[in-house]
Amino acid sequence: MEGLGQLALAAERRGEVWTEEATERYQRQLLLPELGLEGQQRLSRARVAVVGAGGLGSTLLPLLVGAGVGQLRLCDGDIVSRSNLPRQTLYRTDELGSSKAQLAAERLRALNPHCQLIASAEYLSPENAPRLLGEVDLILDATDNEPARRCIDAYSRAAGIPWLYASVEGWGGQLALFVPGRPGYAELFPEAPPPAPSEAPHSSAPPATAEGGRPIPVLATTPALIASLAATEALKYLLGLPTTLADSLLLVDSLGMRLQRIQR
Repeated sequence: MEGLGQLALAAERRGEVWTEEATERYQRQLLLPELGLEGQQRLSRARVAVVGAGGLGSTLLPLLVGAGVGQLRLCDGDIVSRSNLPRQTLYRTDELGSSKAQLAAERLRALNPHCQLIASAEYLSPENAPRLLGEVDLILDATDNEPARRCIDAYSRAAGIPWLYASVEGWGGQLALFVPGRPGYAELFPEAPPPAPSEAPHSSAPPATAEGGRPIPVLATTPALIASLAATEALKYLLGLPTTLADSLLLVDSLGMRLQRIQR
């Protein structure tokens, strides 16, 4: 790895500040030939919006902040409930009833004070989408319901912003990256399931339910697995590295330890 003086000089040429603390914090990432100082500085300039701070968000958010993403916008109107705790590891038993967005932001700021956190304790809707998701480089889906994903898809199309889809159920999940000018979520899943009478487009509707009103089954480890893959793809996209998910759907089955990529 380059010495501190070389790192600081290279950053200075780009009009950026590089410190000894940053070298120590990101030393393992700086060793990667695909990343290095230029990639790390690129992450520090990145702006990402994450919709949802539940099971997926509990892994996805700390990984992005820890990796050095410069600005992260988070929206979730939900509060912590007891059934969340097995898989939503950002929260504690003594925090039942508290805002997920506010608790998550507090922990993430402590994890990396160099990341700008903008937390909104509100559900995503067509009306607030421009304010919550606008002017970012990438939108990440960490929701647990279909209306929210349709809302993300519609806004991202209109604004020309790429977004990464992630969903979990049982032992597995799905991932795909949708970029402007290419077929999107609506083409991949053309028929949305009919919403329940009280369901509105928002980031999470606790508890998430399957057809018939039953809670969606999910193992505690499944969201962490899917979110780790999503975070990896998000960082690759922000770094300008190739990703196969821009033209395919990844199916993950942890029970059988199988990954299947379907061209779309």
